[in-house]
Amino acid sequence: MRDYFDRHAHEWVEAAYDADVRFPVGSERVRLAVEGVAPTMQEGSRLVDLGCGGGQLCIHAANLDWGAIGVDSAPAMIEESKANAGDLEIEWRVAAYDESGLPAGEFDAVTAMGLIEYLPDDDGLFAEAARLLRPGGRFAVSCRNRLYNLLSANDYTAQELDDEAPRLLEELRELLARTSPDELRGLAEALAASSEELMRAAAADREVPPKELHDHRRAFQRGRRQHTPRDLAPAAERHGFRDAELLALHPHPLPPALEPLAPRTYNRLADAWQRALERSPAGLAFSTAFVAVFERA
Repeated sequence: MRDYFDRHAHEWVEAAYDADVRFPVGSERVRLAVEGVAPTMQEGSRLVDLGCGGGQLCIHAANLDWGAIGVDSAPAMIEESKANAGDLEIEWRVAAYDESGLPAGEFDAVTAMGLIEYLPDDDGLFAEAARLLRPGGRFAVSCRNRLYNLLSANDYTAQELDDEAPRLLEELRELLARTSPDELRGLAEALAASSEELMRAAAADREVPPKELHDHRRAFQRGRRQHTPRDLAPAAERHGFRDAELLALHPHPLPPALEPLAPRTYNRLADAWQRALERSPAGLAFSTAFVAVFERA
């Protein structure tokens, strides 16, 4: 994993934060994580971002007058972070997420965006977050959403049909039962407000063929783990965390196989769904990822 991100640091950061054709998953993930930990933060509070990548979350935190430390095992990612941060006062450390050498119990927030999917289990990350945080501090972790496999109509769906589909369906039904009418009305309002932007995106897709959406030559070739919210609960409980918030990320209103046909239109539609349903249980049915926020007891 370290070698992959060290070789492709610049390309990975550029792709994650490109919002022209793709959905802006990088910036939206940062926003949700920052909003998730914000209730425990104030001016001068301290945050650690484990697996900091190109440093965008630390940069956002520093601009809010929070102290920020970014940790990443790939030296090239830390170089990207330093270049992106400019003159902001942010501390950067080249280290594995659990070998940073940072003191215990001195931080108000810990974040880990897109890290847990590369780890062999959940316990190590939750243990390190618990070690770093003060009591009452918050931990935000982003995960690839396994519940979405039921709706994606792709190879992930086929993989679940053998054994796991009933378990996933039970959890998804429980989430959908908690959806409120106001959340669906909010989606309708968001779509109406986005109508002009959607029309511009449709026109651009007709006039300018998009670049290839995914560069498979640079794609990470090892399998990445997926989670449901329920999957995270045992490790969270073992390490003294309680649930604080669950935020859906990167919605797909239509099956992902249709995205290449009109990607700008597809992803501007996803933009409207993101803000409308990110705090709704219904968002978990349509989103490829989620940010789970926990509070340390």
